[in-house]
Amino acid sequence: MLESQLLKSIFRDASDLVVILKPNRAIKQANPSFLEAIPGARTGVDFMSLVSPDVQDEVLGRLVRAAGGDDVGIEVRHGKKDGMPVVVEYRFFPVDDGMVAGIGRRRVRPVSTEEALGRAKAELREKARILDEIQLELTQVPFIDPVTGVWNRMQVFERLTAEWSRCERYGTPLCCLLIDVEGLEPVRAEDGTLFADEVLKTLARRLKTVCRDHDIVGRFAGDRFVVVAVQADAEGARSFSGRILEAMTHEPVTVEQRKVKIDIRIGGATNRSQGVEILEDLFSVAEGALLDARDANRLYKVADELHV
Repeated sequence: MLESQLLKSIFRDASDLVVILKPNRAIKQANPSFLEAIPGARTGVDFMSLVSPDVQDEVLGRLVRAAGGDDVGIEVRHGKKDGMPVVVEYRFFPVDDGMVAGIGRRRVRPVSTEEALGRAKAELREKARILDEIQLELTQVPFIDPVTGVWNRMQVFERLTAEWSRCERYGTPLCCLLIDVEGLEPVRAEDGTLFADEVLKTLARRLKTVCRDHDIVGRFAGDRFVVVAVQADAEGARSFSGRILEAMTHEPVTVEQRKVKIDIRIGGATNRSQGVEILEDLFSVAEGALLDARDANRLYKVADELHV
């Protein structure tokens, strides 16, 4: 369940406490923040044994509700660390096979009602975002490229099919951008596949920062990404290509304290481009624009539209 790169990153890097409980409430996995904050915490330990006796009944009831499908919140008192009681505000929710996941944040000092309300609202927004990412990843891992964390080719086609039908129905524009990462083959030959994968992973993160939530971002094949943007005609696609180039190449990629200079080339087409009649034409015309850009030594080219 937790093999994807996204979940590994969340578990490793999150400042929030993250824990996965088996149906018997034994700890299946926990991130470093949880293991460091909770006295006695380790894999295999009964989570309830880490909870203060006076709140165990209430906590157990919330965990049962979470295992049954509810999304519940509760403040849990654990043991003392460095002479101070550890109090954690958790959000528990169901995951696969009867297990429960919890995301929590330690409360280190008393706060005023106003401060607590403001912090609770901010934390709720952030935890909802993390929860959405985790739940999406848990249900759609088969559709995620394991190296880059973006959609794989199969899922790009599936989502694009739905967008294509919608654009045909309402007459709205849509663009497809093929993004080639150039110069990785020598890196792969010299430093190995894993090193090159880290470069691709960094570039995928940069690409996602410039894309909108409803844009389709995927790994098309090898060292090539694809972005499908709705409501984007040829002019919008050209502007978008410039922003992608800036986001992905504004500085070298650093892997293992080494800087790797990467070049990007983009070819694009819209559903109104010359030669695009069916969905599959989007890719062939965008591929042609990519080749034209390479022949002309340009960073990007978007095929002209029939009607601009």
